[in-house]
Amino acid sequence: MLDVVLNYYFYLAKKENIDFTVTGKLTKETGLEMFDCTTLMGNLLQNAMEAAVQTPAPQIRVELIEHRKEIFMVVSNSVAKEISASKKLLMTSKADTENHGFGLKNIEAVVHKYHGEYYMESIAENGEAMFQISIAIPKDDISKDRIPKGKESRI
Repeated sequence: MLDVVLNYYFYLAKKENIDFTVTGKLTKETGLEMFDCTTLMGNLLQNAMEAAVQTPAPQIRVELIEHRKEIFMVVSNSVAKEISASKKLLMTSKADTENHGFGLKNIEAVVHKYHGEYYMESIAENGEAMFQISIAIPKDDISKDRIPKGKESRI
């Protein structure tokens, strides 16, 4: 399902002349429920699209990294001006704050549901302002080599 979300935003980015790059992949056994995975990536990419389209050289980068015990998602996008990002939840930049900003809350909710962490920062690449959010989520222990309960060895 993640492929569907990525392909959808790839299509939208091409329509808006946004340079869109995806590196890496995640397996189906990430431990994330499909709904949560699509909510997370959909909100990350929607926010990235809205910011990138306002820049002279719009770009979005998605990095997906899977290790044995956790997954990493990094989404970077060009921004019109440097953002003061902190661990606190960013507020929407839209004028109608009462009806916007839910995507940011949804991102935070999914990350916390899986006991993950996120870090947001404003960076400069080749003189261009970029916003980057990095997410780390521990994988459920669903691997084939999982030891059944009661069969653990004591040291």
